[in-house]
Amino acid sequence: MKDGLFEWSNEDEQFFRINPEKKIYFKNLLFLENHYDILIKNTKQFLNGNSANSVLLWGSRGTGKSSLVMSLYYSLKEKFSFSMIEIKFFQINSLPKILRILEKEKQKIIIFCDDFSFQLKDEKFILFKNILEGSLRKNPNIIFYVTSNFRHLVRDKLNNNLKSEIKDANENIVSLSDRFGIWIGFHNFSLDQYIKIIFHYSDFYKLKISKGTIKKKAIEWSIVRGSNSGREALNFVRYMMLEE
Repeated sequence: MKDGLFEWSNEDEQFFRINPEKKIYFKNLLFLENHYDILIKNTKQFLNGNSANSVLLWGSRGTGKSSLVMSLYYSLKEKFSFSMIEIKFFQINSLPKILRILEKEKQKIIIFCDDFSFQLKDEKFILFKNILEGSLRKNPNIIFYVTSNFRHLVRDKLNNNLKSEIKDANENIVSLSDRFGIWIGFHNFSLDQYIKIIFHYSDFYKLKISKGTIKKKAIEWSIVRGSNSGREALNFVRYMMLEE
């Protein structure tokens, strides 16, 4: 496998190169410096052949989890030889076959699993847990970066008041997230941070609207959308571009 971004096709049972129209660079991701430092240090360790961890990036929707992983590729692709393969949630059952194909690869490979979450009793939960445990033990050239809206990748809420059952359920819930040596948490931005992100994208896209108008409309937008996320900031600016 050559260097690059790839995705897996269940129908063709092979990898296809991805050439995104819009590349994501870290300079356009505000307030994620600490997250980036942790992730890039771990990735450089991995690409240099040293010990590194698979990473779980968890937290609120639209806060930059996926964008941060993708920006990592563009930050490092000129200095290191590696591939990043995106696996979608509905392709989990194909992961054993994918790993068998990759097991002889000597190249460093980051498997990027975006927006994964499970029901506790779902068969995919057990499958993914076993895949992580087995693949990380057998192949030092593969590492997993997984994003999720849930801290332990599990959507279940415990309503049972029996302490013993709650304890058993909790242990099962963390049994998957424990496979990741690093957890990176993402949280909602404050209104002030949200406005700064809005102004950043407004300058980037050269919006010819006064900052006072942009701020007023941006606050209205966040109330209607119910979010101060970076994703909503970008959505807002793109909408305002249509209003010019």
